[in-house]
Amino acid sequence: MKTGIALSGGGARGFAHLGVLQAMDEMGIEIDEISGTSAGSIAAAFYASGYSPKEALDAIANTNLFKIIWPAFSLSGLISMSKSEEVFRKFFADDTFSQTKIPLRIIATNLNEGKKQEFSEGPLVKAMMASSCIPFIFDPVKIGDHSYVDGGIVNNLPSEALRERCDIVIGVNVAPIVKEDDLGGPKKMIERISMVSISANVEKSMQSCDLIIEPKELRKYGTFDMKKAQEIYQIGYDATMHYFDMNAKNSFVKQLRQKAENQKQSS
Repeated sequence: MKTGIALSGGGARGFAHLGVLQAMDEMGIEIDEISGTSAGSIAAAFYASGYSPKEALDAIANTNLFKIIWPAFSLSGLISMSKSEEVFRKFFADDTFSQTKIPLRIIATNLNEGKKQEFSEGPLVKAMMASSCIPFIFDPVKIGDHSYVDGGIVNNLPSEALRERCDIVIGVNVAPIVKEDDLGGPKKMIERISMVSISANVEKSMQSCDLIIEPKELRKYGTFDMKKAQEIYQIGYDATMHYFDMNAKNSFVKQLRQKAENQKQSS
């Protein structure tokens, strides 16, 4: 039985993915394939490459990686992501999908063709940069002859990338949309437009998931709340533990727990 997990975009809320993966590890739930979009692609790449969730959290928080990728918003023009590429390469020296310990798929938006692009081979760092490239803030990332931006535009919860190869697909959405009364300022406006645009494709992607973890507490955090890494991580961890406890009778949860128990006994 193969288990896949799809990690959504969501800016700083992506720290919650690492908490989710930590909870999975502690429950003994083995992930056989992983996919991610935007912030989810970063968490997925670290985990697939053999970093523990806590190691990834420490690496990202201590280097301010998300802050480098998504710096303070300004109206001075589009920003190049070249600096983030330098930082990424410190953690992914081999820079290839073939070095991952878990099969990985990353989603970006191909601007030239106007459609989703799924990366699963070739250079890893460029794919992560493309998937995380927020429109209107960054210059599109060039890969070959094509330009790419944030994958959340076309598929913010890439569960479909796992459906054909996995028996159980877990979807983790860290960007729940709620009513927003305060829309003042360009930063909030861009964030809100982005959230609204991706909500529709998330609903569709949820149909390809057997289990959906969607921490409601993340609603109070914004895309740029980089300083809240530890508490966002904890929310992801707590939400996952709570989800599995509350859904103990769910057939898919039972299968995952039984598989984890079998692996524990055989080791």
